[in-house]
Parts: sequence; C-alpha cells; structure tokens
Amino acid sequence: MNEGRAFTRRALADWRLTCSTTGDDAQLVASELLTNAVRHTAGPLAMDLDDDGSRLRITVTDPRADITPPDPGSHQPARIGGHGLFIVDRLALHWGAFPEGCGKTVWADLLLRGRATDPAP
Repeated sequence: MNEGRAFTRRALADWRLTCSTTGDDAQLVASELLTNAVRHTAGPLAMDLDDDGSRLRITVTDPRADITPPDPGSHQPARIGGHGLFIVDRLALHWGAFPEGCGKTVWADLLLRGRATDPAP
C-alpha cells in the first residue's frame, strides 16, 4: 500500500496537482481503493492513474472477481470501519467496477481542477 500511495504522490506532483483539492481528493480515493483491495483480496494488485486533461481516473485491479464493491448507499455512519467506498462515492465524479481477466478493476474519476500553473520544483 505504501508503494501505491507513493506512486500516487509522484504522479500528482508530475501533473502539478499536489497543492490542490483534486490532489488531496485523489490521494484519499487512491488510498481507499487500495485499502479495500488489500483488505478483501489476496494476490497481486495493479494501480493506474490517467490524466486526460479534464479528469483523473484512478484504477485498482485485484484478483477477486467474486467480490464486488457494495452499494455505498447502504452506508452506516455509526459503524466502525467500512466507510471507504462512501468516501469514494462522495469525492468522485463517477466510480464503478468491471471484470478484468480473472479479477476486477475498481475505478474512480475525479474532475481536474486547481492545477498549478508553475512547473513543479
């Protein structure tokens, strides 16, 4: 998980998104998607970030096709834990999951705003 978080921070810095609401939201969404994959699956994970100029897509692929993300509408605020996808649902423009080989990919799109205009140091 630390590698995924570091990867996210580096990509956001390269895209000049670290000091922005989008950068903060992206780090939190990436962390929640990675945490779910680690907590509920065993095996290799893959993570990808894609900046198309207007949106940032975060994807996490895991080897468990039989576990699909629950509906965040069933969120229970008083419950200890289990708030990750509720957070993703609130921060992402759109999110979802689809089968990927023998596993699945969970993705979240964030609207890009607040990109720094100066080059990263």
